[in-house]
Amino acid sequence: MRIGRFRLPTRWRSVRLPYKLVLVYMPLILLPALAGIYYLTESYTSSSKAKAAEYATDLLGLMEQKIDDRMRSYEQLSKQIMTDGELLKLAKTEPESAYDRFKVESAINEKLNVLWLGADQNSYIRSIKIETPSAVYTYGKNAIDEYDVSNPAYRSAVGVMKGGARWFAPQTFDDGYTKFRAFRLGRAIRDEKLNELGTLTLVIRDEAVGDIFRQMKFQEDTALKLLDENGEPLVDNEVSIDDVKASRLLSFADDRLGNGWTLAVQMRLDRLYEPIYSTVRQALFILFGCILLGLVVTHLLALDLVIPIRRLTMNMKMGIKGVRPGKLKRFGGAVEIVEMNDTFISIMYEIEQLIDEVAKQEKKKKDAEIRVLQNQLSPHFLYNTLNSIRWMAMIQRQDNIKEMVDALNALLTYALRGSGDPVPLADEIAILRNYVAIQKVRYQHFEFATDVPAELERVEVLKFLLQPLIENALIHGLAPSEHPGEIIVSAVSEGDHLLVTVADNGVGMNEETTDRLVSGLSASPTDRLGVRSVHERIQLHYGTNYGLSMRSEPGVGTSVTVKVPLRPIASAEEKGERSHA
Repeated sequence: MRIGRFRLPTRWRSVRLPYKLVLVYMPLILLPALAGIYYLTESYTSSSKAKAAEYATDLLGLMEQKIDDRMRSYEQLSKQIMTDGELLKLAKTEPESAYDRFKVESAINEKLNVLWLGADQNSYIRSIKIETPSAVYTYGKNAIDEYDVSNPAYRSAVGVMKGGARWFAPQTFDDGYTKFRAFRLGRAIRDEKLNELGTLTLVIRDEAVGDIFRQMKFQEDTALKLLDENGEPLVDNEVSIDDVKASRLLSFADDRLGNGWTLAVQMRLDRLYEPIYSTVRQALFILFGCILLGLVVTHLLALDLVIPIRRLTMNMKMGIKGVRPGKLKRFGGAVEIVEMNDTFISIMYEIEQLIDEVAKQEKKKKDAEIRVLQNQLSPHFLYNTLNSIRWMAMIQRQDNIKEMVDALNALLTYALRGSGDPVPLADEIAILRNYVAIQKVRYQHFEFATDVPAELERVEVLKFLLQPLIENALIHGLAPSEHPGEIIVSAVSEGDHLLVTVADNGVGMNEETTDRLVSGLSASPTDRLGVRSVHERIQLHYGTNYGLSMRSEPGVGTSVTVKVPLRPIASAEEKGERSHA
C-alpha cells in the first residue's frame, strides 16, 4: 500500500503537461459543456417552434389589419366624394353641349384631384367614375368598356346597397394599351332629397393588396390569398404549395374583413423549422471544432512556452552585459515569444546604430567647430597689428582707415569672444553692420537695411550665422549687377521657429541653378563652402528639421531663409549659474 501511494505521484509528475491538461480538461469542462448544450438545444428548439407559430399568427393578423385599413380608407374617400356639395351640384348639371360637358368634367376633376391628394394608398386608384343618366365623367385613366359601370347588373348591385359601399371582385380591363386587373368600389349617389343621381365607382388596381403581401416578411413558399364569400381567390402572391400532409402545414384564415372577404395563409412547417435545425447542427459542429482546436492549442502552448522563455531570458541577460546584437540567438517556439525575441534584438540593433550615429554627429560637430576656428587668424598678432594701423591712421588723420580698422577689430572681438555659444540676434545684426562697413570699401554701390522686431532681438542664433550669406549676396548677387544693390535682413516668428531672411535685388538665378544649390547643401563640401557650412552648422546644433531654404528669380534677386528654433538667449546670471554648477 505504501509503495502504491508513492508510485502515483511519481507517475503523475512524469506525465507531460499537454496530457495533464487533457486529463483535467475532459472531465471538468468537456462533459458539463456537452450536457448543457444538449439540454439548451432541446429547450431552444421547443420554444422556437412555439414562438414561430405565434409570430406567424401575429404577422397574419397584422396583414389582415393593413388590408382592412386600406379598404376602409377607399370607402372613406368614396364617402367624401358622394357627400361633397359641390360635386353633387356638378353631377346634377345636365350639359347641353359637348363643350358644357367638358367644362363640367374639368370642374369635377379639379375637385376630385384635391380629395385624391394626401394619402399614399390613393396612388393605387386608377380611375374615379361618376355615372349619371345624362353623362359619364372620368377622373384618371379610362378603359375601353368604361369599366362596365353602365351595365344594368352593376347598377343593380350598387343600388341594393342604398348608398353603402359595394366591393366587386377584381376583373381584367383593357385601356387599349395594356391589360390590368382592378377592384371596383361602387356607391349610389343621392342628392339632399335622397333622389338617386347615379353611381360613383373607384377603380383600384389589385396591387393595393398584392403590395401588402410583398411587404410582409414571410418565409419562402408561403401562399397568401384573399378569398371572396364563396372561397374563390381574388388576389394571391402567386405561390402554390404542392400536396403535403396536413400535419406538416400551418394554415390560417380570418374573415374579419369588413366586406366579408377572407385572408388565408398556408406555409410548410419543415421550411419554418429548418433554420432552427440548421442552427443546432452548426452549433454542434462549432462546439466539437472548438474542443479539438482547444486541445491542439493547449498541447502546442505546453511545448512552446518553457524553452523559448528561458532562451529569451538568456538573450536579455547577454544584451544587458553588452554583447553585440549579432551574437544574440534566434530560436523557434510560440509566435508571441519569437516576436518578443526579435523585437528585443531589433531594439539592440537600434541602440547600437543610435550610439554610432551620435558618435558620427559629435565628430561632424567637432569638425565644423574646427573649421570655424581654422578660419580665425592668429588672434593676438592680428589684433596688435590692427591696433598699430589704427594709431597710425589717427596720427595721420585718415578717418576712413580708422573706421575700417575699428570695424575689423569689432569683427575679431566678436569672433574670439566666448566659446562658440549662441548669441542674441541683435549682436549678430550689429556685427553685420561692421562687416558691411568693411565691404563698402570694395562694393560701394549698395545699401544695407534690417527689419527685426524688438521682441526677436533677444532670440539666440549661432555666431557668424548670417555673415556668409551677406558675403554670398555681395559676390554672386550684387557684384555682377549693373544697378544699385540692396540687401535686407528681416526676421519673423512662426510658431516655435525663428525665420531670418537675407534678400538681395541682384542678378538672381534660374530654377536649375537654384535647385542645384539647394541639393548641394547636403553634398560633400566641394562648392559653395560658406552657404553649405551654415546649413551644416544649423543641422548639427538643432537637428535635420532646421537649416536653409532658397528662392531666386533671374533679374529680380535671391532670398535665403534661415530656420532655427525660437529660443530666448540665456541671461548672464543664468549662464553663471550653469557654469558654477
